[in-house]
Amino acid sequence: MSPMAEPFEWMVAKRNPEVARAQKARREAMYRTELEDRAGLLSRLGYSKENARTRLQANVRWDFEGGKGPVAAGDVDAIIDRVFGGNGPAGRPSGRPKASSR
Repeated sequence: MSPMAEPFEWMVAKRNPEVARAQKARREAMYRTELEDRAGLLSRLGYSKENARTRLQANVRWDFEGGKGPVAAGDVDAIIDRVFGGNGPAGRPSGRPKASSR
């Protein structure tokens, strides 16, 4: 029998399935937070609701090209609706904040 026939115990990876599930949930939450931040930025920059939706969906397709991303198209729609919910009919902010005088 060769010396490497029986590997050391520490040479075999033992993965905890609970850790993988927790990491998946954290990763999905991170992507949702990133999309919410991007949607808020696009709203503040004056993008329309539909332009922001198109841009975020394109970003998700780009980021996860060739595979299913952690965020579905319906999730992107819900994020856009939540972020742009208080805006005017065209998706633009109803008013700009007043500049502070220094």
